[in-house]
Amino acid sequence: MKNQAYDLDRLALKTYGISGQKLMGEAGKKIADFIKSNFSNMNSISIVVGKGNNGGDGFAAALYLNKCGFNIAIFSIYDTQYFSNETSYYYKECSKVGISVFFASNPPSAYDFNCLVIDSVLGIGFRGQLYENLKNWSTWINRFSVVVSCDIPTGVCSDSGTVSTEAVKADYTIAMGYPKIGSLIEPGKSYSGTITSVDIGFPNKINELNGQKWNIVGDDLIKNILKPLKKNTHKYKQGKVLILAGSEGMTGAAYLTTMGALRSGCGLTKTFAPKSLNILYERKITEGMTVSCDDKGLGFFTNDNYNQIMDNIDWADVVLIGPGLGRNKDTVRLLHNLYVEIDKPMVIDADGFSPFYYDFSLVKKIKNDFVFTPHLGELSKLFKIDAEQLKMDMINIIEEMTLSMSGVLVAKNESTIISDGINGYINSTGNPGLATAGTGDVLSGVIASFVSQGYGSLESSIVSAYIHGYAADNLSSNISQRGLIASDLLIEIGKKLSDYEL
Repeated sequence: MKNQAYDLDRLALKTYGISGQKLMGEAGKKIADFIKSNFSNMNSISIVVGKGNNGGDGFAAALYLNKCGFNIAIFSIYDTQYFSNETSYYYKECSKVGISVFFASNPPSAYDFNCLVIDSVLGIGFRGQLYENLKNWSTWINRFSVVVSCDIPTGVCSDSGTVSTEAVKADYTIAMGYPKIGSLIEPGKSYSGTITSVDIGFPNKINELNGQKWNIVGDDLIKNILKPLKKNTHKYKQGKVLILAGSEGMTGAAYLTTMGALRSGCGLTKTFAPKSLNILYERKITEGMTVSCDDKGLGFFTNDNYNQIMDNIDWADVVLIGPGLGRNKDTVRLLHNLYVEIDKPMVIDADGFSPFYYDFSLVKKIKNDFVFTPHLGELSKLFKIDAEQLKMDMINIIEEMTLSMSGVLVAKNESTIISDGINGYINSTGNPGLATAGTGDVLSGVIASFVSQGYGSLESSIVSAYIHGYAADNLSSNISQRGLIASDLLIEIGKKLSDYEL
């Protein structure tokens, strides 16, 4: 994924002979069109430009906005000697028609901020922290009533979504060609405002770029995947999910996982329970079957349960392992032995990752499709990469690690990221209300449900992440993000699925 935006520029320039000057001119025109369509009431527009091609987009936009009758003031942070060739061209064009250009290393202290500003300082090349003089400008930009950023807000990394202190916080971002990854994942997403993609003449050859192909998960994609239920379906055709979850103190995980599966359409569930806790499972899970496993009163599964679990594997269409199992050494041993023998698709979550912390190469011994659903801390332990480093370079690390997994990774983060090593997806739904116990258990149940219904592991993960996040968004508007609990999601997930049954 790294540098795909650069690759697209290079493809346009070198392979298809599209000049940088032409691309810049189209970018400027599309920015001007957007402003004219949405802010025709704004008489005055300020534009802050840098020295590179992002600054050139700002100069080009000034030309078109000037023709539309707007009063334009351009503030250039750098002298002309530092301009790129294309930027220099559009600067000269602006000068020819008398557009005011002010050269200043620092912004003016007094100004009328009740108008629109175009942030055209830094683009896809930015990494790390802004220099102090640029922070002065970004802080100044943020004082305006409306902020429109070219391609990506200044101070947001286009690859990782990490942001500098004092980064520009745009109300709108005009993305050239495609939205940048950094505008789609947090925290960059929160700095990008409403994103509008515009065609500036890039070749339609995104499949020729290096790395995974990244997509945004939205409602249209879900509608293309999900099909209405067949009229002649019944519970045995609708999918069977075997669930290994829960232990003493965490029986709720088994309940939430099971109900997540049932509320999203599977026909039957069979949830295994330590015998000493079976009465709790029976009371909570009334719509699903339970299987009691002798636990000698320990309150958790042990390797002694291996044969009983394996005897039921043929019944299942998918096996879900992990939520609330605990990390007793004998439980971990059981899981290791199950992973190398089960030949059905699996969804693995939470404590189900324990054997992989000791030996990640165990993934190569899994016999069928599988889905991993780790949160950031679990992902850090699986990949043995510091969590902060992971946050700084999430997309590229996921690309690298999924190449060797042969399964689907659902990385639960501020923006959930889904990858099978070939294609990547960034979920567009969800909010901080999901940062509460049990929401991940519900998600794993939903994924397993769709796998049991015959959808592929990647499709199931995409659909489930979107609907799970949508349910949280819808509930949060009524309950609040702080007030949301995992069980609230169950009915809302069922309601959302009605959109795809026509």
